[in-house]
Amino acid sequence: MIQFKIKELKSVNNPNSIHGVYPYRGKISPIDANQVLDQIPEYSNLLDPFCGSGTIVYEGLKRNINTIGVDLNPIASYIAEGKISVPSTLETVIEECQYFIDKSSNVKLDFELKESAYYFHKNSHNQICSIATFFDEMSSYLKACFFGAIALTARGCNHYKWTSSTVGKNIEPKRDIDFFEKLLHKVKKHYFPLESSSNSKIIKCDSRKLSSKIKPNSIDYVFTSPPYFDCLDYTAYYAKIIYSILDIDRLEIKSDLIQSFKSYEEDMTNVLNELYTVCKDGAQVIFVVGDKKVKGKVINGAEFFNNISPFESAEIIEREYTGTSSQVFDKLNKTNRKEQIIIWTK
Repeated sequence: MIQFKIKELKSVNNPNSIHGVYPYRGKISPIDANQVLDQIPEYSNLLDPFCGSGTIVYEGLKRNINTIGVDLNPIASYIAEGKISVPSTLETVIEECQYFIDKSSNVKLDFELKESAYYFHKNSHNQICSIATFFDEMSSYLKACFFGAIALTARGCNHYKWTSSTVGKNIEPKRDIDFFEKLLHKVKKHYFPLESSSNSKIIKCDSRKLSSKIKPNSIDYVFTSPPYFDCLDYTAYYAKIIYSILDIDRLEIKSDLIQSFKSYEEDMTNVLNELYTVCKDGAQVIFVVGDKKVKGKVINGAEFFNNISPFESAEIIEREYTGTSSQVFDKLNKTNRKEQIIIWTK
């Protein structure tokens, strides 16, 4: 059994990496995740049941850990898959990108009625929607870059008044931004291929039903950050724009995710029971959780999860949010919320 050593970091910024391919990078930064991953033996079976955009999966793969990422959000799954499927040569993906750019010039359709048209200059929107008609044919890495380029272009069309992670006010007149140029930029900037002999994969699956996709008693380690009590709407902001472009029913996706506080305890109880099923005896489960402020009172995240966990042995490490956007929310809430790292052993 590993006695994990986890420090509080002063800064978790890591801009020059594949993780910047899409604006929302997830709650766990690569630098923070690597504190844990560096202590896990090569070729161990590690599961992230809320993998989001795949930070832990990618960084685990880099260390020859057999990482499995699970997420029910299609955009998150596509991005995570893209990160662990980067082509071996940059020329290959540039050629692929240019192929679809050239192919999209022959698309003669009217995209003005799409909800997403509201956020872009007409020319930019036409470029995006034209190449989107070939989305299913794109490689996994190009799909991830495609999503990132949409967000970057939306910001540009609105004179870069929006932040990199949130959609702001509609700015008129729109700037004409060359989407194809932004797409090629993303492809080149975030090209960080991996040479790894481990076996890693992304599974689009509901974590409340893990055992339907993952063999019981097969996982050595679980490392994740579940949706917090006051969880974000992971189908909003730039994701909402992307769903409109791809003609995906956003509300249907949202209804399936763990985003309701009313059912949060039941949902997380089901997830923990499923984790107990797929974990080997002696497996270690690491949850990074946060507090919630309700009517001025702070609910301790570690206590909440420990009360519903089927795992008996627990170690809890508490730290303040440091060097992350959470400090902004703390100022708004007028409370110093804490973050806990729970380590259970089966």
